[in-house]
Amino acid sequence: MKNHQKKIEQALQIPLVVQQRCGFTDAETLAVMAADGVCVIHKGELTALELIHVITALSELASDLTIHLAKACGLCNNCGDEKPEAGTECGCGNNPAERVANCSLCHDLLDESQSIHIPDYLLEEAGISKGAHLEAYTDGDSGEITVVEADIQQDLGDVPPCILSILAQSGICLAALDELIMQESIIYGK
Repeated sequence: MKNHQKKIEQALQIPLVVQQRCGFTDAETLAVMAADGVCVIHKGELTALELIHVITALSELASDLTIHLAKACGLCNNCGDEKPEAGTECGCGNNPAERVANCSLCHDLLDESQSIHIPDYLLEEAGISKGAHLEAYTDGDSGEITVVEADIQQDLGDVPPCILSILAQSGICLAALDELIMQESIIYGK
């Protein structure tokens, strides 16, 4: 699948060679689907087979992008445990999904009980927007727990559960992914 990148100015023009490759004609109405960070353009009217071709192309793109993400994160190796037997002592062998499941750091990242949940009315009183990421710290002497808005407002919790499940089952290091997300690292298009 070819990748045509162009900076957006006032209007988006599709090069003639791309239109021809897509089978677009001048008189044809095009459909546009836009989501955060992506735009898909296809024929406005599709036969069943044409729709299957669109699904195939999007599936191939999703697969290619998933592989790219996997390469950026790497496979879970018990999150950098320096022991050579780290991936084998748990009995995981070469099963990537079991490595993620048995990695304490990756497991903790998936554990919902690790999240901080505060009622909306308390967030409002504190001037913290609903849905903001939170962090907590303790004062050992007083036994108080202080909850504040986190400096970093994106993390692994922002990944849709269905995608997170696929990545974990594939053995992708979730700790590395979390780090890439929090640092807002550019991992595609460099």
